[in-house]
Amino acid sequence: MLNGRRLPDGYILACKFFDCGIIDRTASLDQGFDYKVLDPIPESRGAILSFAEVCDAVASDIVSRARQEDRPIRVLWSGGIDSTVALIALMKALPEEEYFRLEPLLNMISINEYPLFFRQHILHKLNFRHCLPPITNHFGERELLVTGEHGDQLFGSDKLLPLIVNGLSEEAWEDVLPLHLFEKFGKAKKVDRLIDYLKPQVAAAPQPIKSTFELFWWLNYSIKWQQVSLRLPVFTFRPDVAEIFDRTHHFFRDERFQQWSIANHPNRACTDLKDYKMVAKEYIHAFTGDEEYRNTKTKEPSLKHVILDRAAQGNDRYRIVMGADYKPVVETFHKNLKNQRIV
Repeated sequence: MLNGRRLPDGYILACKFFDCGIIDRTASLDQGFDYKVLDPIPESRGAILSFAEVCDAVASDIVSRARQEDRPIRVLWSGGIDSTVALIALMKALPEEEYFRLEPLLNMISINEYPLFFRQHILHKLNFRHCLPPITNHFGERELLVTGEHGDQLFGSDKLLPLIVNGLSEEAWEDVLPLHLFEKFGKAKKVDRLIDYLKPQVAAAPQPIKSTFELFWWLNYSIKWQQVSLRLPVFTFRPDVAEIFDRTHHFFRDERFQQWSIANHPNRACTDLKDYKMVAKEYIHAFTGDEEYRNTKTKEPSLKHVILDRAAQGNDRYRIVMGADYKPVVETFHKNLKNQRIV
């Protein structure tokens, strides 16, 4: 429901499939309400930079802002591939005498995910902060906030990982998607309804979508992008969401990364979990020389451990609507009483 009206069945099913509210960046879908796209799908303009070149350019821009506005840079470091790329790029952009600007936010889960990097490049070198969840409690009042958000949207989707393992990711999406959706919904009518709903959006892709890998990348890139942009600022549950969003730099949100993602299909597709995000792992390896991380590291879900304090949250679940004024309206529900709002 939105403003007292039921949303289209296709939209509801798409939200349930992605476990979040979706915003279609191609404006191809009937979502049942007016909405604003923050990051339209970019058009390809001129030569596309390499992944490493974009990393260095984005880090340079963030450092320039930090210097210009004299702000610290807090990096949400999970130990995973995306946030490690962001932190390395910033370390490369700063001389060591300026490392005082960098404040990695981390916890023991971060350290355990990449202990060698913590020992060799953070411990005794950077002013890190050990943070208990929720991570949003540590966003401060004026710091630039750098995250590894949108890394998944550039490369694929975590929903692809089991399909890479069982070899279905390179099969035609028309053959695999019904199987995947039936596991989620258990009813053929819902599966058919959702596939029919998504077809205009799939047709709007800048390149033909053939494989299951391409499909899940495209859906993640074009439908889930905006929710990923906004979730951390919104989940501060603070009134100044617009201000927090303004000083948040999701490292991979930059338009140059978006263009790279569209233009570099060979760097996305893979048939082995160890090859997922390989170009990002190569960037890390060039800095660390850590061949084991490059050759064996696989994707792990990081944000779910820190975005909320699960113990304090208990059975509460949230439904959030936010307009262009950046003032979220938060409704709270009990997880077992799905549509009975808690007053």
